[in-house]
Amino acid sequence: MANLAQAMTYDVWDGDDAAEAGRLVPWYILVNGRTSPRNIDLDLATQVIARLVDTRRLEPEYAEIVIRCAGWISIAEIGAYLHLPLTITKIMVDVLLEQGYLDIGSPAQQTVADRRLLETVLAGLEGL
Repeated sequence: MANLAQAMTYDVWDGDDAAEAGRLVPWYILVNGRTSPRNIDLDLATQVIARLVDTRRLEPEYAEIVIRCAGWISIAEIGAYLHLPLTITKIMVDVLLEQGYLDIGSPAQQTVADRRLLETVLAGLEGL
């Protein structure tokens, strides 16, 4: 029992190494106390992509999301890549959508330029 008390005494962060301390700003401050996204249609499978805008004014956590969204990516993938809680990720994506840093949609919504390719695939499927 004495060894446990002694070990616990020395297991206190003294402020010298911020990396060891972990996150210093609570997530609820980063999302301004919001507990859910305003856009009720957002779910973890929602696809987002970054817009070509200046991100220098963003907090580092928000800028990381915009960088990760260079191509179509789901909200769940953003959370996984950046090791963020999924609820916080949804709220942060919602904020970035509201501020015009991200677009919402699906890669399938993009216009397909090669109609011949689609017709060839369709003909192949019909031949099965």
